Amino acid sequence: MIQLTLDIEPVAKERPRFTRYGRTYTPKKTAAFEKHIRDAFLLKYKGETMPMWSRDTPLVAIASFGKSIPKSYSKKKRRQCLNGETAPTSRPDVDNYLKAVLDALNGLAFEDDSQIVRTVAEKQYSETPFVQITIRRDR
Repeated sequence: MIQLTLDIEPVAKERPRFTRYGRTYTPKKTAAFEKHIRDAFLLKYKGETMPMWSRDTPLVAIASFGKSIPKSYSKKKRRQCLNGETAPTSRPDVDNYLKAVLDALNGLAFEDDSQIVRTVAEKQYSETPFVQITIRRDR
């Protein structure tokens, strides 16, 4: 089982960008976030065989994303966010957060993210932003 918790603002996977010559590239913000995830994984699991699971292993990904509460919110609304009474229903979507994390771990924790057969993901407001991911073998 892999568990990774980072005190970082979650970043959603952005669409690829195109140069005027037709080349594609990943936007800087997404690339930096994915690099941060990869570096943290390699630091924690150094010495482990990479990828940790072979291509025929079905996996489950469980993720939790803590977003910062907007500074414009009143004290009352901040309390509601922290108590779970107000959920972050605005963009970005939780699946785009998950996609960024899984793409970052592609080739390290598993051979390909097609091995993920089940996911559980949530986004919530948090006093301190965080990204928490657990990947384990399915059943």
